[in-house]
Amino acid sequence: MGHALVVDDRNGSPNFGKPLFVSYTVVAFPQIKVVDAKIYKEIDGYLKNIGKLSQNSDVKDATELRALVQIVPKDAGFSQKKPFEIEVPVVGKSYEEKIEFLKKYIGKSYDQKELLSKWSFADVIGVTKGRGFQGPVKRFGIKRKQHKSRKSVRAVGTIGPWHPASVMYTVPRAGQMGYHRRTIYNLRILGISKEPGIQLTTKTVNGDYLLLKGTVPGTVGRPLVIRKAVRIKTQVKQPSIISFSINGVKI
Repeated sequence: MGHALVVDDRNGSPNFGKPLFVSYTVVAFPQIKVVDAKIYKEIDGYLKNIGKLSQNSDVKDATELRALVQIVPKDAGFSQKKPFEIEVPVVGKSYEEKIEFLKKYIGKSYDQKELLSKWSFADVIGVTKGRGFQGPVKRFGIKRKQHKSRKSVRAVGTIGPWHPASVMYTVPRAGQMGYHRRTIYNLRILGISKEPGIQLTTKTVNGDYLLLKGTVPGTVGRPLVIRKAVRIKTQVKQPSIISFSINGVKI
């Protein structure tokens, strides 16, 4: 996590044209490798894996084709040897076109920086920090009851009426907090590795990286899925960045 001094370029914002002190997150961005493709068929309303493309499986009755992509954590400076795998759906008019498209990429490694452009927006999908089983005060931020008002203090005053004898889903209750899959939309890409003027030390990240405006879900070292923004329709313009700093040191 670092901080940057950026001129606000959001039209209609009260701070439009003024320098803002914003936070950014350094995300490792190693190369990806397409190792194979999985073939799925819809059976009774569910998708069932019927084979891989390398096994010369029959695709006449196939419903969906997904590329199997791997990322090696060691390329980003982590000690884990087992690669992360993810399935990416392949779109196209026909399955023959999808297969011909995949055959060009299977077995090759690609630089992810070519998929995203600087100053554009991206969506980040990840799993948030797990905080275990928590009560309603910490989980939903309800107010603690007064002293001696009831037997409990950190509990809801009433969970519902006598009739109908049911508890609505909107009533704050104790339960699992955190460790949920969440999507953060429209994060601005403030910088990409190996560009002039921005060089991080190897202690911060090893290899290629992205500088995303704001925060991302999860702990340090947890894998993330980064894609092009699907909700943004504004024209991408270059922001005016005055300075970058990380751990109090300008870069």
